[in-house]
Amino acid sequence: MTAPERTHSHVDNFYSAPSGRRKGLSIAVDFQREQTSGTVNACSAMVPGSGFGETDMKHAQWLIGGLLGFVLGAPALAFNVFPYGADQASKWGENTIGTPGGVVTWSLMADGTGLDAAAPTYIHGTSDMGSLFAQIDTAYGAGTALTALQKAFGQWSAVANISFVQVTETGSVPFAAAYAGVGASVIGNIRIGAYNLDGFSGAVGFAPAPNGGTTLEGDVIFNLNVAYAIPPGNEGDPYFLYPNPSPTLSPDHDSYYHNDFQGLFTHELGHAIGLAHTNVASALMCGYVDGSFDGSACAYNGPAPSDGMAPINRIPDADDVAGAQYLYGAAAPVPEPESFAMLLAGLGVIAGVIRRRRARPEIR
Repeated sequence: MTAPERTHSHVDNFYSAPSGRRKGLSIAVDFQREQTSGTVNACSAMVPGSGFGETDMKHAQWLIGGLLGFVLGAPALAFNVFPYGADQASKWGENTIGTPGGVVTWSLMADGTGLDAAAPTYIHGTSDMGSLFAQIDTAYGAGTALTALQKAFGQWSAVANISFVQVTETGSVPFAAAYAGVGASVIGNIRIGAYNLDGFSGAVGFAPAPNGGTTLEGDVIFNLNVAYAIPPGNEGDPYFLYPNPSPTLSPDHDSYYHNDFQGLFTHELGHAIGLAHTNVASALMCGYVDGSFDGSACAYNGPAPSDGMAPINRIPDADDVAGAQYLYGAAAPVPEPESFAMLLAGLGVIAGVIRRRRARPEIR
C-alpha cells in the first residue's frame, strides 16, 4: 500500500518591525501536524574533540546531565520527529529510526535560481544568497557567512551518525523541482537559498524524505525581507535583538529584530535532518518564542523580554542531541587520517549518485 505524500515545513518567524511596535515572534507552521514525541532517557555519550572548547563544554554538560538523569530517573525528553510508518520517520539514509544517515550533500543555490510550480506559494522571486552573504561578510569579514553554515553542519554531525559534504550546483534546477527534472545537473540533498517570503519569517526548513516527493526535501530557505546578524560571544551570552545601529543593513533598519544568522540556520538544519519543534525552553529546536502566544516561551526570548536581549543559542542541547541520536544513533568515531583520505576520495562518486537514488523513491 502506498503511503500518502505529505510535506512538512517549519517557518520560523521573527517579527522585523521597528522596536516598540511588537516583540519578535517565532511561529512554527506545521503543514499537517504529524510529529510524535520521542520518550527516551539519555544513557551515555562521548565528548568529541581533543580540546575542551565551548562546544565540548556543552557536550560534556549533556553527558554529565544524561548520566545523572539515568541514575536518578530523569524525566522524558520532549523532542519531536516526523513519523513515517511503524518505527520509521522522515530522515536521511534509511527511514528506519536509529539507522545512520550516511553522507548527505548540501549546496548553495546559484543566484537567480527560480521556483518550480510545486514550490510553496508563500515563497517568491529568485534566490539571492549573494546579497545575504554580502551583508554578513561586509559586517564581519570575508567568508563569515559560509563559515557560519559550515559550523552548523559540524554541530549536528558531532552528535549524531550523519555527515555532510558540500557540492557545487550545476545546471539551473528550480527550487522544489521534481527529482526527474534534475537530470545530469548536480544539486545537494540539502539546498540553501534566499527568497522573498510572505510575512516575517526568518527562514523555513523542510523535513527530509519522504516529504512531498520533490527536491525541496531537506532544503533551507532564508527570507530576504528580514534582518540578520552574527552577534559576537559564546554560547549563552546575551546579545541585542534590536541593535542600533544595524551591523548589516542601512540606517533605516536600525532597531529591527536581527536574527542570529548562525543560530537560526543551525535550528533550520535540525528540521532538515528530521527534527520538529520542541517546547524545551533551552533547546536549539525550541520553536515557541512567545509564551503568551503559544504557551511555551523559548530561552532565546531572553531572560527578561523587556530588555531586548536573548542568549546566543547555536549548539544542540540535551533534548536536541537525544532527538538527533533517536533518528541516527550516536556520532560515528572520527576516522584515522589514512581512512579519512580514502573517504574523501570516494565522496565525489557519492555526491553524484545520492540525488539520483532519490529520483526513484521507495514505494511503501
